Amino acid sequence: MNEMNSRLRSIDLETDRLVLRRFQPGDEIDLFDYTGDAGSSLFLQRTQHADIQHTQQVLENWCHKKWQDGSAEFAWILGCKETNKALGLFFVFSNGHACEIHYGISKAFRGKGLIVEAGHAVVRHVLTHPFIQRIWTVCDVENHASRRVLEKLGFECEGTLRRWLMLPAFGDQARDCYCFSMTH
Repeated sequence: MNEMNSRLRSIDLETDRLVLRRFQPGDEIDLFDYTGDAGSSLFLQRTQHADIQHTQQVLENWCHKKWQDGSAEFAWILGCKETNKALGLFFVFSNGHACEIHYGISKAFRGKGLIVEAGHAVVRHVLTHPFIQRIWTVCDVENHASRRVLEKLGFECEGTLRRWLMLPAFGDQARDCYCFSMTH
């Protein structure tokens, strides 16, 4: 299989309420509610963004440059289908037969099923690539909301990875996390 056929493609995806798309100017302002919020960064391997410029740099890299470069690692902006407002992010890290995912959404849009809706679109897209045999992710054992999302998406918990994640919000002690996967 040549490299062009063995790479996960970044394309726009649509759901009933969302458009998963590349970066557009102004998204950094919408998403700073998420990226700049300490609570939203609690279970992430990064700290909150100090300013909108930092968010813009991250979005331009993950949701624009990596799309242009055809990178196997990229992110979608979760845009509201009606307003185009950026609500959250969905990352994929494709490596050979496996694809790792991560996601997040602004506080105001949590609890509405939007991440599950986006996740179904991402899973469908990823599974159209025959070389992908595994989609997986990890979540901190205390991140109950993320665990519920993964279960709703049909992922199975493979077990606990002991002292797996270093999360800045919890200091320098590695955290236990659950490993979730779906195979194809």
